[in-house]
Amino acid sequence: MSKRSLSEFKKAKGLSNQEMAKLLGVSDAHLSMILSGQRAPSKKLAQKISEKTGIPILKLLYPQGESYEQPSARG
Repeated sequence: MSKRSLSEFKKAKGLSNQEMAKLLGVSDAHLSMILSGQRAPSKKLAQKISEKTGIPILKLLYPQGESYEQPSARG
């Protein structure tokens, strides 16, 4: 998870951890663990974070430039 992007979004919007957690529908503790890298968000939560913040979901799920290959559409 790109905790840097999420932290930057939170800072740019002037949100506290509590406000950001409420926006995302998670507890303060859960958000803190995500921001510190102790916990990764579920795919469902990553989707919600993407929708609320505009951070691309692939950046949230593959933050370290991990390989992601789009399935080919062969017919």
